[in-house]
Amino acid sequence: MAKKNKMKPRELREAQKKARQLKAAEINNNAVPAIAAMPAAEVIAPAAEKKKSSVKAAGMKSILVSENKMYITSFGKGNSAVLEYEVDNNDYNKTQLSSKDSSNIELHGVNEVNITFSSKHGFESGVEINTSNPTHRSGESSPVRGDMLGLKSELEKRFFGKTFDDNIHIQLIYNILDIEKILAVYVTNIVYALNNMLGIKGSESYDDFMGYLSAKNTYYIFTHPDKSNLSDNVKGNIKKSLSKFNALLKTKRLGYFGLEEPKTKDTNALEAYKKRVYYMLAIVGQIRQCVFHDLSEHSEYDLYSFIDNSKKVYRECRETLDYLVDERFDSINKGFIQGNKVNISLLIDMMKGYEADDIIRLYYDFIVLKSQKNLGFSIKKLREKMLDEYGFRFKDKQYDSVRSKMYKLMDFLLFCNYYRKDVDAGEALVRKLRFSMTDEEKEGIYADEAAKLWGKFRNDFENIADHMNGDVIKELGEADMDFDEKILDSEKKNASDLLYFSKMIYMLTYFLDGKEINDLLTTLISKFDNIKEFFVIMKNSAVNVECELTTGYKLFNDSQRITNELFIVKNIASMRKPAASAKLTMFRDALTILGIEDNITDDRISEILKLKEKGKGIHGLRNFITNNVIESSRFVYLIKYANAQKIREVAENEKVVMFVLGGIPDTQIERYYKSCVEFPDMNSSMGAKRRELAKMIKNISFEDFKDVKQQAKGRENVAKERAKAVIGLYLTVMYLLVKNLVNVNARYVIAIHCLERDFGLYKEIIPELASKKLKNDYRVLSQTLCELCDNGDESPNLFLKKNKRLRKCVEVDINNADSSMTRKYRNCIAHLTVVRELNKYIKDIRTVDSYFSIYHYVMQRCITAEEANAKDNNIKQAEKIKYEDDLFKNHGYTRDFVKALNSPFGYNIPRFKNLSIEQLFDRNEYLTEK
Repeated sequence: MAKKNKMKPRELREAQKKARQLKAAEINNNAVPAIAAMPAAEVIAPAAEKKKSSVKAAGMKSILVSENKMYITSFGKGNSAVLEYEVDNNDYNKTQLSSKDSSNIELHGVNEVNITFSSKHGFESGVEINTSNPTHRSGESSPVRGDMLGLKSELEKRFFGKTFDDNIHIQLIYNILDIEKILAVYVTNIVYALNNMLGIKGSESYDDFMGYLSAKNTYYIFTHPDKSNLSDNVKGNIKKSLSKFNALLKTKRLGYFGLEEPKTKDTNALEAYKKRVYYMLAIVGQIRQCVFHDLSEHSEYDLYSFIDNSKKVYRECRETLDYLVDERFDSINKGFIQGNKVNISLLIDMMKGYEADDIIRLYYDFIVLKSQKNLGFSIKKLREKMLDEYGFRFKDKQYDSVRSKMYKLMDFLLFCNYYRKDVDAGEALVRKLRFSMTDEEKEGIYADEAAKLWGKFRNDFENIADHMNGDVIKELGEADMDFDEKILDSEKKNASDLLYFSKMIYMLTYFLDGKEINDLLTTLISKFDNIKEFFVIMKNSAVNVECELTTGYKLFNDSQRITNELFIVKNIASMRKPAASAKLTMFRDALTILGIEDNITDDRISEILKLKEKGKGIHGLRNFITNNVIESSRFVYLIKYANAQKIREVAENEKVVMFVLGGIPDTQIERYYKSCVEFPDMNSSMGAKRRELAKMIKNISFEDFKDVKQQAKGRENVAKERAKAVIGLYLTVMYLLVKNLVNVNARYVIAIHCLERDFGLYKEIIPELASKKLKNDYRVLSQTLCELCDNGDESPNLFLKKNKRLRKCVEVDINNADSSMTRKYRNCIAHLTVVRELNKYIKDIRTVDSYFSIYHYVMQRCITAEEANAKDNNIKQAEKIKYEDDLFKNHGYTRDFVKALNSPFGYNIPRFKNLSIEQLFDRNEYLTEK
């Protein structure tokens, strides 16, 4: 064994300094370069923004440490990892583990501080790149870094039953914890939306129907509690929930989620529908309990295994999930060939060299399973680049009516090229995109690939376009097709192909819109894919570390399967169209959000929209409201998360509207201004344009739209288009406001989720916490950890232990709060109270300059509200009065109040600071209108 080359102290300090400089340069490279002040004619565009680190762009995926060995991996195909090198941490001798064909990086050297390597392909090939050595820990005996919270060992014991001297198991665990965090956010939002749909006036803040619902009771017990052996108290709670459940059904607002009560007198069918809805809500409630409370001591409620429990209630939950998934697959699979015969016929005629049966199977894969989205690049972007540069004729107006069909066929040909014919070209494209550093580089790579494809597919694209006329499509549609649906029997999916965890995720998508579905599934797929790769590395003969999960986490042994299943779920899930039975309710909400009186009767709605009348040309207003309000996903989002009347009230606040408009790019404002204003002055300033649009939103009224003609011509058509633009702008501005506040709230939901989890972990190692309950005082964890540091005891929390100044600040914030205040704060976060009470307090805010400031001002008003405090006599009146006085004096949020409320999160100082200091809060998460 070679002798370890120990550095002298001065050399070590210099190497450490260089490493810090490299890290700082890396961080700075990720920032948007500033533009120096120049005369207008001399201003140049900034350098392209760097999107990823040079280490990742060069192909290094991870550095894993296990005892005295370090393992370096690179990016392989897709998200797979290539095990490149093993390095001995004692002497830094390296052993190459990858083959010549699979290797992506060249390791040049390792010392105590730095690792030097270069890429073999693409990004700055051969150029040496430095990254820090994760095994260098001054003064620590183990080469493996301990986490700052001091919970690494407890997490390893919870997930694997023992501790490890490596950083591999904890990285895998963090991916699982990320899954729980993302589920905490989405399930909290779903529970809030369902509660919000009840719409009980005057008691919304305290009416948490979904909060008490979980998969504890069968539907029979839920509907017949007196026939059970439960206590009288529990029976009473069930009856309250049943009453609210029936009230929710009666509102018809579940129709917003596409849940349609069957139109039948068959009581069995009606009862089956109600039973399905009950179990859907019960599963949502159960997941919420799992991710919002530490239930590690109750194995029945393990998030990843409760659905497989043998109890009758869970069996009936599984039957509901099977029904929902099979219903979706049946709607996709039924008559697939017949329903797509026009496109299939064209493709069979065009794709020489492919068997007809093979084309049909590939087309099913393309339409249903959407394997094109798993290629690692965008087929759509390639086609767009081809047409932008070379295919001008395909953008002609003559193709407008068939454009969707034409583009779908073009995309399918490109998909087959990479999926079947030229797999190597697809892998090479993925590698080039991975090595790209900026969006500009990516655009150039797509452009180069499009140029290659154009010569190959020009004739095929011309052929497709030639068939894009009504006569040809009609002829193909009427022709018989001699293919049996059995061709697809091996391809078609059904509920039995999915694990119940995947089915639960599919069920959650019933309550989400398209963007939420995509974000949730994309994140889950990424995390399960990462977990799968960790298992591959851990089981590799070179690494060979133990990876036996404890009982509650056995599901992750099937991470590869779940990754594949979630791809399918992502492709079959979609925002459902509102149910027809909800139309009257939706018309009421639509008219209310446009400014009609809140207490309008059903008969009056029918009269205004002529819902009960029949005849040609009399339903113009009804159709206009349907097309421009009810069918808008933004309207549906606002009703789910807010309230039509309250949205109208918030829109009357010109300061708030101006703030939201300020986040919309000038080019988009120009278009809105031109479309919405009857006599636009395009030479006016952007500020003036925004003010005029804000006034239009403030003064919007149903009276402005009641005379709009749906079948309009000339000036009437111009007026109709202007009315459509005004409604679109109004809904967009209100959507951006509510959506951003929901996103801000999500950060605090994650913090509460982590607090619950970490409290359970700390209880295992801190005796002082053993008898404490978090719900009695949410400050108890931060308070106890601070006291351990102050008393000189051995605190496991290094954030507080190593930073006395910040610890003292946290202690001040803890003392500025009390148990009632922080409990109320926690409940307000859990129930999205800021969104619910926005209309009540937003009018009092003096300056609106960030969503953070809006959120905390409304939050602080909710917490200090007299009607809420009257119900809790434990509030410190002095603290309440002090903060309340500041709120009314400043008409804005109080910074010290934010820190006091966030003091339960003080044990994790970085999170505490990011959630408490506006300048550190991640503004990149805010939405803008693109």
